Amino acid sequence: MIVLLMGAVVVLATWVFQMRQPIDVLEKASNSQGPKNGTATENKSSLENFVTYLRQFLCKPLDKEVTENSSCRLCPQNWSLHENKCYWVSKERQSWHKGKEDCTAKLSHMLVIENQEKVTFIQSITEGAQLLWIGLEATLAERKWTWIDGSPLDDKLFQDLGPVEANRCGRLNGNQIISEVCSTIAMWICETNALQI
Repeated sequence: MIVLLMGAVVVLATWVFQMRQPIDVLEKASNSQGPKNGTATENKSSLENFVTYLRQFLCKPLDKEVTENSSCRLCPQNWSLHENKCYWVSKERQSWHKGKEDCTAKLSHMLVIENQEKVTFIQSITEGAQLLWIGLEATLAERKWTWIDGSPLDDKLFQDLGPVEANRCGRLNGNQIISEVCSTIAMWICETNALQI
């Protein structure tokens, strides 16, 4: 857990340094720590101070001060935050499988839709784009539609996509999902968990 936290801190620190303003904040953090003996307790305290200053700089609330127990969620650059997830819409067009590979390369997966609220949010960030690949594919062995995370398609949420056929994948068309040949060229949507600070 500490390794993951330190990795996240390194990534965030790089981003912070690129913005040029937080240098003063980091200097305050290092000056407030006093002499260093290199003990584990002091290192933990130093890391906690650093995370606190990052939280204060990156997670500025609109109506209240950042407290020690407050948190915020961050997404990679050019991704959109919604609840606990980050979403990215491609600008290029590829087959479903190429879109899946691209999402994996971005340490994410193609969009999985659990509710209509998520569909509404996706429509708001796609800038009018239609027919976007999502993480839904036909599984012939089970003869049903399955999301990339292994969960089945909720028939109550979306209309039946018709019979399950080989080489068929799901595309988002407005607020509906349609079946399409997986080799068709289209844009796609990736999704990942937001980083909580």
